Amino acid sequence: MPQCGSQAVLMITTTPEGTATNVVRRRVELRCELNEGHSGRHRDGQHGEEWETSPTGSRPPTLLRQEDEEK
Repeated sequence: MPQCGSQAVLMITTTPEGTATNVVRRRVELRCELNEGHSGRHRDGQHGEEWETSPTGSRPPTLLRQEDEEK
């Protein structure tokens, strides 16, 4: 059975020390690996992310994840 193929973008952000500003550290393209016509949330198993369907004809949704840098 064909894969769903729905897409989303994951932006991983960090807050540099001494600031209150979030900076995008990495951008990841996500693609749903579930079967076409599945019910529920989309899932990208390679990156371990899930997301809701975006309205028809709109851009792929953007997910944000804040990660602190390890020292």
